[in-house]
Amino acid sequence: MEHAQDLLKQKDALENEIRELELDLRSHGVTKTEALVDSEGFPRSDVDIGTIREIRRSLVYKQNDLKELMRQIEHSLAVLHKDASQDKGDMDFKVETPTLQRPFARVGKVALNSPASDAGLAVGDMIVTYGSVNEHNHDNLRQLVTETAENVLKPIEVLVNRVINGQPQTKTLVLTPRRDWGGDGVLGCYIVPL
Repeated sequence: MEHAQDLLKQKDALENEIRELELDLRSHGVTKTEALVDSEGFPRSDVDIGTIREIRRSLVYKQNDLKELMRQIEHSLAVLHKDASQDKGDMDFKVETPTLQRPFARVGKVALNSPASDAGLAVGDMIVTYGSVNEHNHDNLRQLVTETAENVLKPIEVLVNRVINGQPQTKTLVLTPRRDWGGDGVLGCYIVPL
């Protein structure tokens, strides 16, 4: 029970940090997705682009951390309910665990300051889902290309497997393809099939 309460306190603190970052962005006169270049493709002179990019990057990381924390809270609550129902003698209660999907692609390269970099994608990330695309329907990555093309300037949820400090972890990232980042393509990364 204490673990679940600690997680809820962490969630509240993280939500406050996210709100502060969003307010900080608004104080600079921009939104999370507003272009930082003018209509001619030059950097805007009315905003501090470096500061805004750093705030946006921090915001994405905090939002990803919040999603992971919500998963932990969900698991903790499921365990609490399971324990409570077993204490009452209700043995029919089952905790559903999601079926693990295998990755279908790997991130081979990520350009600096690209949409992929801003979302937190890293070289070596193993992509499990990319929007609605997964190991069963990616069609040798053709569906990934379609999903990207249909979602330019729209967020795509990307589930990746990553090894951090020798421990495998699953991360949910939010990637928004866009053309105005100053490099080739709308992602700024190479994705190769497994």
